[in-house]
Amino acid sequence: MFGLTDSIADVLALARAGAVAPARAAFAAAGLDRRTDDPSALTLKGRLLKDAAGAAAGATRSALLAEAAKAYEAAARLSPATYPLINAATLSLLGGRRDRAARLAVETLELLDSGLHEPDTPYWLGATRAEALLLLDRKDAAEAALRDAVTGTPRAWEDHAVTIRQFRMILAEQGRAAEWLDAWRPPSPVHFAGPIGVAAGDTQLEAAIEAAIATTGAGIAVGALAAGFDIVVAELFVRRGAELHVVLPAAPELFVEASVMPAGYAWRARFEALLAAAARVDILDLSGGLSMGATTLAEEMALGCAVRSARQFGVDAVMLRLAGSEADSDASARAGLRRLDVRGGVVGSGGLPLGPPNRPVALLGCRHAAAERLGALTGSAVQITPWGVFTMLDRLDAAAETAVALVAGADADIHVVLDYIPACPDGSADVAALDALLAIPARGYPIATRSASLALEAKGAPFRLALAGASSGLAGSVEFFSLWNGAA
Repeated sequence: MFGLTDSIADVLALARAGAVAPARAAFAAAGLDRRTDDPSALTLKGRLLKDAAGAAAGATRSALLAEAAKAYEAAARLSPATYPLINAATLSLLGGRRDRAARLAVETLELLDSGLHEPDTPYWLGATRAEALLLLDRKDAAEAALRDAVTGTPRAWEDHAVTIRQFRMILAEQGRAAEWLDAWRPPSPVHFAGPIGVAAGDTQLEAAIEAAIATTGAGIAVGALAAGFDIVVAELFVRRGAELHVVLPAAPELFVEASVMPAGYAWRARFEALLAAAARVDILDLSGGLSMGATTLAEEMALGCAVRSARQFGVDAVMLRLAGSEADSDASARAGLRRLDVRGGVVGSGGLPLGPPNRPVALLGCRHAAAERLGALTGSAVQITPWGVFTMLDRLDAAAETAVALVAGADADIHVVLDYIPACPDGSADVAALDALLAIPARGYPIATRSASLALEAKGAPFRLALAGASSGLAGSVEFFSLWNGAA
């Protein structure tokens, strides 16, 4: 049965995706705004009010901060927990109540020292202590506590970023310098891509790549593993202890045949070793196999992974390329991206020529309220499910235009959902369709499945990832994926 925990999880999914207004609406619709006896509901209420305050100014911001602090403190009174208590303290400071913030910070430290608080990770307990000390103007002690927390969990980059953002707000309110926080900034995620025909054992190229990697922090590297530049870069990142995320445009055996073996058998063993060492591997399971369109989409997805991680970490994403190897697109000019070019390498022949996939199709959906409009725009029947309505389109550019028209003509948030496979052998139509989707206004809060959202994220589009299994009107989820798979 759908209960309180499910409602909170669904609202939290919306909030984490950045949909502040829909999250608050879903919170009220579920009756959670009337729950004064549940610490989880009160904590979520504080989170939503805090998010709303971040987009407000003046008296409205102050009022929202006061409400958020009150909700967090009420949650802490119901069940001793450092998370709502420290948030109540910080929001009190940001709302201009310094004395109240100091009292709650002292109370937080006392709760930490007592050991009677909620179970939590060593990082968050340490970061909470550092935050309480910072609220009390004990900067040196706060810095030492933060250092201990970060060094104890050096790869919890997203958690580190959340803490740093919070500390910067506190320091700004206190009128203090924040440069010392730069020492704890997460590394920049890197997207790498380059030619297949780079010679093995090129020490000049490897030295240039090493120098470039040193400037990024060697945290996360994302890309494919074609023979040549890709494999050399990935090996050097792994050697330095970075997390390797691989995005392949087809099943490994197909990718190896087209993009690894043409450079020689020795590259295959290196490919397989890297695939085994990768922290994550995403494979586009397209019925048409490997194509230039699939390769284009995979590269956009990998770039989107880097951009998404960078946003979560509060840093810039980096593109690592071989200088002069390609007439690159405008990718390096996209928001949040920084490009590093390395020089060296002898570029020879590439991989096998690639053809088009067999199933050029897009799946477009929205909430029930826009079913009639979706059918009218596409001229086709819609499939009605409990989660929303969907229709199949055989052209990606048509799907893009329809998605834009759906949102532009909507009076309310209708949750446009999109998934697709590449439809053009050279990938040009896919890129053009992705560009067309940039016209969708952020207020519409469209949602895409993982492959679509990552490809769009690399271009700065206002799409968010659809979370499988989420309700609260999230068009898509489980039914979306089953319809999509059934079209194969």
